[in-house]
Amino acid sequence: MNQEAELLVEKKDALAVLTLNRPQRRNALSSTLLVSLGQTMRQLADEKEVRCAVLRGAGDKAFSAGMDLSALPEGLPSGIQDQIAAKGPLQFCLDAVEDAPFPVIAMIRGYCVGAGCETSMACDLRVGAEGCRMGMPPVRLGIVYPPEGLHRFIRNLDYAATKKVFFTARLFEAAEAKEMGMLDYLVPPEDVEDFTLKLAREIAAGAPLSLAGHKRLLRMMSPVPAFTASQRDEIEDIQARALASEDAREGIAAFREKRDPVFRGE
Repeated sequence: MNQEAELLVEKKDALAVLTLNRPQRRNALSSTLLVSLGQTMRQLADEKEVRCAVLRGAGDKAFSAGMDLSALPEGLPSGIQDQIAAKGPLQFCLDAVEDAPFPVIAMIRGYCVGAGCETSMACDLRVGAEGCRMGMPPVRLGIVYPPEGLHRFIRNLDYAATKKVFFTARLFEAAEAKEMGMLDYLVPPEDVEDFTLKLAREIAAGAPLSLAGHKRLLRMMSPVPAFTASQRDEIEDIQARALASEDAREGIAAFREKRDPVFRGE
C-alpha cells in the first residue's frame, strides 16, 4: 500500500475501508482525492465483491475539514472527464458514494466540516466519536450552497435542523449533532473503530442483492426536487450574485486570515 496516496483502500472479504489520507491538511478534499474516491467507489461496484464500505479520515483530528481543490489528475477516461466537467469533482464523488450498490458508513473523528460534512451526508450511516464536531460554513464565507447539497441535509435531518445548520454556521458538538440526526451512533473515541467495523461486518453479512436493492429503492424514493427552467435560472442567479459579492471576498479573506468577517450586504 502506498502510504503517500491521498486515498488508502483496504479490502478484506466483503468489507472495504477507504481512508482519506491527508492528515497534514486535516484530510481536506482536493480535486484529486475526490476523483480518486469516486473512481474507487465505481471500481468496487463493478467488482461486485464488497457488501459494505467504511469511509474514514486518517488520524484522529478530522474526518475532513472541507474542500481544498487542486489540479485534476491527468489521463482520466473521457467519460469520467465529462462527468467531472458537468458536475465538478465533489458532485462526481458524492454521486459515486450514493450510487454504490452497497451501504457506506462514515466513521467520524475530530472535525467534519463543509464539503467533508456533506460527504458524510452522502454516506448511508454515520458513526461519530465523542468529541467530534460537525458544521457547514457557507454563510460565514458569503456563498450560497447548491440545492443538491441542501437536499442531502434535508433528507438526513429535516427542514428545521437543516435551517439551524446552515443559518448558524456553527460547529455542533457531537451530542447535538446526533440529536439533530447528523450522526446515527455516538461512541467513545477509543471504541469508535471497533464499533464501526463490527457494524460494517454485520451489514456485510446480509444478502448482496437485498442490500443493493434496498439502497437503490431508498435512493429512488428521495430524489432531488425537480426545478422548472425559471427556478433553475433563479437559483443560478442567487448563487452567482452571492459569489461575486464583496461579502464573499470578505468571507474568504477572513477565513484565510483566521478572523471574524465583517459583512455589509454588498
